Amino acid sequence: MNPKDYEDYKNNNVKASKSQLKEYIQVYADMAKKLKNEDAIELEAVKSNIKNEYPNEIYFTLVDEKDDFVRLTLTESTKQYIIPIFTDIREYALGSAKISKLFLDKLEMKEITPEDISKIAEDDEMFQGFVINPHSQNFNMNRNGDF
Repeated sequence: MNPKDYEDYKNNNVKASKSQLKEYIQVYADMAKKLKNEDAIELEAVKSNIKNEYPNEIYFTLVDEKDDFVRLTLTESTKQYIIPIFTDIREYALGSAKISKLFLDKLEMKEITPEDISKIAEDDEMFQGFVINPHSQNFNMNRNGDF
């Protein structure tokens, strides 16, 4: 979500806000489906747009009562995990409702920036990346913001 749109939302409760990243991910998904190959040269421009836009937005995630991020473990035998992030308030409302059913703790929204994600990657070797809009787009990026 654009930081200015988020400020407008907090100040004026304006609910309509667009995420350019969300739109790029949708273009990527639509093209990949038609091309049936995620390595197709035609996708390179869209991949560049995603990588360039990712640092310019803020995201939302879930934290528990201890202010710890909700972690989705990759396998049962390892402690490696990813965190879910959402591109806007609408995606957060949809995804958080579904994720909250999986956890017993009271979960709350937390704003998170790409810088925050980089800090987690520096501090925790078990952090493997994040999934954007897990219940609609389900787009994965690694700890360095690559996919």
